[in-house]
Amino acid sequence: MDELLKASIDEAGYPNKPVLSDISIEVHNSERVMVVGSSGSGKTTLLLSVTGVIPHLLGGIVRGYSRIAGVNPLDIKGFRLIPKFTGFVLQDPDKQVAMPTPLDEVAFTLENLGWSEGEAYKRALQYLKRFGLDGYELRWVEDLSGGQKRRLTLAASLVHEPILLFLDEPTASIDPWGLADIRNFIRGLGEKGVVIIEHKARYFLDLVDRVIALSNGRIAGVWDRGDIDESVLKRVRELGADVGEYVFRERIRDAGEIVLEAQGLKVGYKGGFALSVEDFYVRRGEVVALVGPNGGGKTTLLKTLAGIIKPFEGEIRTKGTRFYMPQHPDYMFLFNSVGREVEEVKKATGVDITSLGPEFSWVSRVLDRSPYKLSHGQRRWLAFGIAMGYNASLYLLDEPTTGMDVRLYSSLGRLLERISSRAGVVVATHDIRVIAEYTDRVYMVSDGKAWEADREYVVRLLDKAWRG
Repeated sequence: MDELLKASIDEAGYPNKPVLSDISIEVHNSERVMVVGSSGSGKTTLLLSVTGVIPHLLGGIVRGYSRIAGVNPLDIKGFRLIPKFTGFVLQDPDKQVAMPTPLDEVAFTLENLGWSEGEAYKRALQYLKRFGLDGYELRWVEDLSGGQKRRLTLAASLVHEPILLFLDEPTASIDPWGLADIRNFIRGLGEKGVVIIEHKARYFLDLVDRVIALSNGRIAGVWDRGDIDESVLKRVRELGADVGEYVFRERIRDAGEIVLEAQGLKVGYKGGFALSVEDFYVRRGEVVALVGPNGGGKTTLLKTLAGIIKPFEGEIRTKGTRFYMPQHPDYMFLFNSVGREVEEVKKATGVDITSLGPEFSWVSRVLDRSPYKLSHGQRRWLAFGIAMGYNASLYLLDEPTTGMDVRLYSSLGRLLERISSRAGVVVATHDIRVIAEYTDRVYMVSDGKAWEADREYVVRLLDKAWRG
């Protein structure tokens, strides 16, 4: 097989903070390789290092060797050639999308590679349709849902048909139907190679040829598909990856008073109706899920219930305070150090995030770091700490599990139980585990409407959808 990627990294990271040590990775034609590990283990740094993004775009250092299709990305001349051969989907779509509309974004990739405007836009339209964005070609990117932005980054990264793909948490914010599309796309890649970073490893175990596990910036294990047995799966889970099936749990709770009730809602943005909701309520002591396809209106409804957007019609009645936590944790931060974030919450509420419990003890070790330099899972967890400090009566959480390894996800479950013991919680999510294990009731959002649905039925529906 022809070698698409061969890299041996002696050390990589940032000044005075090495992240990786003694890492080697190879990918040949037709190979699918998955990299797993806990949040902060160095997975994303690995991709940024072997492609030359570190050091050329993000600063930092890379000591070692890397070749992609025979080109050296650690040399600036070679780095400029890498976009011809590779497609790169970042963990956070908002850090990747640069153009105002989906059509411009996808065509931009091709125009940078020398395509004519006409041919670029023709191919862009084909790929937008391929990833479920036909009809959204000329929408403002900022009006897309998080899942739609993820679809857009996939289309823009793959439109030039690269020979090697790097997918960093491709399932983040994607609905199960979109996940099925990604799986089918990977199946049809032919001789192309792909490197997938993923916490929810179970979605790709049947498709990859090799699994590489990282721990503390070093390789902790490498297994070919034929070697993956129960003992390997146990080890991979210990290293932070979700490799098991969801567990459906019956929920029997004595919910308390109603903290939010809405009737006859019609919600959306100016000039754009999203959905109607005849009846919606949340009691103190319960966790309610919002579920549905990307772009269906879950985030819009969540923001309306939070009081951020006014409904076109209908009434919302609340008891106590509401706290909305957005899909992207970076939107929660006000300062360039974790310590300042902790201080601000303590000043406003009297609550010290680092003393909220063992799940937050790590925060005290990163007080001098920028919250934006933490891993995605760590940023998400810091956002939870900020939210908990305000002791609201109702929490509205948008895709809270993105970027979380198994340990953080388990901690999230305990956190949801803790929060819902004194407040109502609404969670917009595509994560089957959350719905099956931690929610009490479910509202489906689809085709312009939201309605309460049977929880077990919804879990089975979503589990069937991603399998394709």
